[in-house]
Amino acid sequence: MSVWEKRLIISVIAFCPTLFTEIVVDGLLDEEEWTTAKEISEFYEVYPYSLETGHNDTRILIQENEKGIYFGFINTQVRETIRLNQHQRDQGVRPPIGDQNGVTIDFDNDARTGYRFIVNAGGSINDGVIVNENEGNDDWDGDWKQATAVQDNGWTSEILIPWSIAPMKSVSTEEREIGICFYRLIISEFRVFATCEGSPYQEKFLSIFPKIKVKKYESSQLDIFPYVTFSDDSAAELSDTKGGAEIFWKIDSSKQLNATINPDFGQVESDELVVNFSAYETYYSDKRPFFAENQSLFNIQGYETFYVINTRRIGASPDYNCSNFSGSKADLCNKTQIGTSDIDFALRYIQQTESLDIGFLGASEADENFSQGRDFYALRLRNNSENLTLGYLGTHVDRPVLDREATVHTSDFEYKPNENIRVNGALINSKINSENGYGLRVGFLNNPNKNYSNGVGIYYFDDRIDLSDMGYLWKNDYLMLTGRTQFKNTDLPSSSWSRERNYTLDYAIMTDTDWNKEPSSFSATLDNGFKNFTDLKFKTFYRTSGRDNQITRKYKDSPYIKMPKGYGYEIQYMNMSGKKYKYMANFMRRKGEEYISGLGWNKAYDFLVEYTPTDSISYSIFYQDLQEKDWLNWLENNLLGTYDKRQRLTVAGINWFKGDKHELRLKAQMVAFTARSPKAYLANNFGDLIRADIPIPPITLSDLAFQIRYRYEIKPLSYFYLVYTKGGRVVQYDEEDNLGEIYQRPWDDPETDTITVKLRYRF
Repeated sequence: MSVWEKRLIISVIAFCPTLFTEIVVDGLLDEEEWTTAKEISEFYEVYPYSLETGHNDTRILIQENEKGIYFGFINTQVRETIRLNQHQRDQGVRPPIGDQNGVTIDFDNDARTGYRFIVNAGGSINDGVIVNENEGNDDWDGDWKQATAVQDNGWTSEILIPWSIAPMKSVSTEEREIGICFYRLIISEFRVFATCEGSPYQEKFLSIFPKIKVKKYESSQLDIFPYVTFSDDSAAELSDTKGGAEIFWKIDSSKQLNATINPDFGQVESDELVVNFSAYETYYSDKRPFFAENQSLFNIQGYETFYVINTRRIGASPDYNCSNFSGSKADLCNKTQIGTSDIDFALRYIQQTESLDIGFLGASEADENFSQGRDFYALRLRNNSENLTLGYLGTHVDRPVLDREATVHTSDFEYKPNENIRVNGALINSKINSENGYGLRVGFLNNPNKNYSNGVGIYYFDDRIDLSDMGYLWKNDYLMLTGRTQFKNTDLPSSSWSRERNYTLDYAIMTDTDWNKEPSSFSATLDNGFKNFTDLKFKTFYRTSGRDNQITRKYKDSPYIKMPKGYGYEIQYMNMSGKKYKYMANFMRRKGEEYISGLGWNKAYDFLVEYTPTDSISYSIFYQDLQEKDWLNWLENNLLGTYDKRQRLTVAGINWFKGDKHELRLKAQMVAFTARSPKAYLANNFGDLIRADIPIPPITLSDLAFQIRYRYEIKPLSYFYLVYTKGGRVVQYDEEDNLGEIYQRPWDDPETDTITVKLRYRF
């Protein structure tokens, strides 16, 4: 090497040190910049929930630059106890898989939205959003970097969270204060340690985050995600190619604009099989990337009883009115109906400031054969102050086929007078064409110390409120007072076999909006964690007699059924800390259910076994057998039937990973549902069931969802999929009871038998 070349190298080092000190996310923490990083080493034990300190086997280093904020975890641990088990993205939280490091960041430090990032020792990841203090959603996927490395005395992890990953309120200062909580899970001990005094499974979480200050960086980023999907369905004799694109433009730290043409429906993911004969709609979350991205601003707290916006409505089955046609056109209309609508375009804009948040969502569906597409609009406003938040959410849906316009206005608030008390609520008005309906929810939570919490809620929804066009409502026409009291005990004597006991009392007192008594429920739960890292849960409930005003679908001549009291118990035992084997067993016996009345007794048992012979492969099997005498099922008008019901569910899975790029999954879900010994009843207008000499058939239902999925990660958020899917639902009116035969029916006569190839790429 010449003297000139040596001088050039020395000059580059002197004037451009960042070229040589920039952090590389490889899990090693060997860059010089880590020596000047902020350090956190004070942890609380949050599972068991002792909140003990003094744990000095974990250190966290924090560094930042214009790219983002870096976290380095140094985990001291005996090498033989480290669990490296890999898992699919967004699995591995409950139950946990592998040892884990995680961080949840509240970028606005307002306890409204937290972004969660988790990496386990094997390099698998989980990310999601936490809203309303402790409600988690894993459907959101972010672009962040992570890596892990194992040493003789433990393991380390490195995480980079870009400033562009989430919208942040604009601030006038040079620094931004964020709320942040780190955690570490040691699965061999089934212990969790965190830098905040809580977890997402406690009533208070986001509001107790420690604060740190970081430099305010302005970031702008434009991502374009084109996708193309080819599918060939041999069962339907249909081949289809779809393509589209999604644009995610972060204008600056506080503004984001998203747009899509023919959004990605995520055909490679399927919903869990649910057999539902009740009057209550099953709620499914939305896994489509466009609708999962930064949707938390539009969330109104409903504790799963209602959602003002349920984006699964957008692109759902088209509206049809085949009665508008006659003859062959009517027949063709009925035969050619499809299960999903194409979306021409969708748009979402979010802007967040220190005092005001603004959001807009709009989507327009394409016209289908014999149907016109729907139009969806939503406007969100939220005013923020230190202790009080006031908000408005309005939605409008135009459904031309049904000549129906649906508008919903919602006003919501949250008030925090001090760190222990939280009051929130929402007032809702729906207007369907010219008919108005009203709803109300108010909640109160008091969490004075680590051991005790108490919450009370009031719900009122009249018989005319309807959120079904763009939202979801569990039921209408009810008034309910509900509450929960929890007590945790971790101060147990050293001689005790237990390390934590949780006591929970739940109640729900209900009437309809005319003050007619509906069944009310009361339950008590004991959850006991043992020192051998197993867990035993016992639950018992009592449900009063009263009216069920939903089962007959409000038929005018029999608007309700009088239901008897119910009671029962449930026992669950699990061990999720085993190195190669994890298992769970559950048994219940009850008359009715906690929130659903029943005529007769039912019993159920289920078990889960998971076997992980290596870090990169796992096998699992879940089986459930539910039997119920005198199962009551609505048939039509005021005609109901009772049956001897039996439901068997089998879920089997195999997961294989090759590094952090390749993933192969096999999953089979099978349901065998039988209803035997049918007896017909007619309901009168006093709620009585009168035995009727009307022949009704037995029911045999078979449901299958079988899938083999290969996924290759080209780069972050860019994937290639090859998927084979087979399954469907078969309903027959016979006495078949052979489990193998029932499982075989949808395999021999599937509704779908599809090979799908999909490419989604990020530019």
